[in-house]
Amino acid sequence: MSDNHLKLSYIYGGIVQYRAGQSLPPRTLNDYELVLVLEGNIRYVLNGESHLAKRGSLLLARPGFHEHYTWDTKTTTRHAYLHFDMERIPADWPEPSSWPIIDQKPDPLVPHLFRHLNERVSAHPQWPNTAPDLDTTRLIESLITLHLRPPSSPSLPSETFPPAVYRALNRMRELLETDPKYLLSLEELSRSAHVSDKHLCRLFQEHIGQPPLKTFRLMKLQKAMSLLGRSSLSIQEIANRCGFENPLYFSRCFRQTYNIPPSEARSLYLKKTPLPANPLPTDIIPRIHW
Repeated sequence: MSDNHLKLSYIYGGIVQYRAGQSLPPRTLNDYELVLVLEGNIRYVLNGESHLAKRGSLLLARPGFHEHYTWDTKTTTRHAYLHFDMERIPADWPEPSSWPIIDQKPDPLVPHLFRHLNERVSAHPQWPNTAPDLDTTRLIESLITLHLRPPSSPSLPSETFPPAVYRALNRMRELLETDPKYLLSLEELSRSAHVSDKHLCRLFQEHIGQPPLKTFRLMKLQKAMSLLGRSSLSIQEIANRCGFENPLYFSRCFRQTYNIPPSEARSLYLKKTPLPANPLPTDIIPRIHW
């Protein structure tokens, strides 16, 4: 690796979950840490100054930080983390002392990179004591670069939804896992969300940009997109697992949403070619392996 690239001495990480209201006692960090907030909100206190890290936020802490965390007081908090130390930073990076600490709306690539890095780290338990391989180091370099140089155009929204939207989304996720063919009605979904039909539709349009039941169908299609790339299931089997009784109707909905048929999406996956953009915010994409 040339002197213009990152060099790590070690890396380790994982995913942790905390009950509502728990906290991490004050500590002084002795290495670098990246934290991606997956569920709940975090109150991060650095050198006595409090910062709110909302769901979807990325934190980058440095050695010497005197910090402590308070987890969401109302709901479970879950976050992914990566600890590492650097022997060399790229020549075109600014000095670490000037690095931003929290990005409330990171680049849409960040969650995917983070997930992949966590998977690589979990497959190499020796890395806390040895330097990671070149590919992993390059991925960390890309992740930090995205944090240091945010995109010039707005990224997909990553926000805290109103409680009624969370309740409705949780009901949809539950059905996607347990009974995707269930004929969910707006009335039942509104009861699950504890609001009226009209109010739920307004909240979904405001925060997600789609009506509730269309959101549910789009979530099914996004799950199908993941299965096309990460499984050897037939298109008919994928349609069935995602709640579509008729594979022809599934293919028609898929094409209307992504402008390509399912078979072409699978081909793009195999060629490692960029896929069509997902129609929903990254916050609510069904997490097949996350």
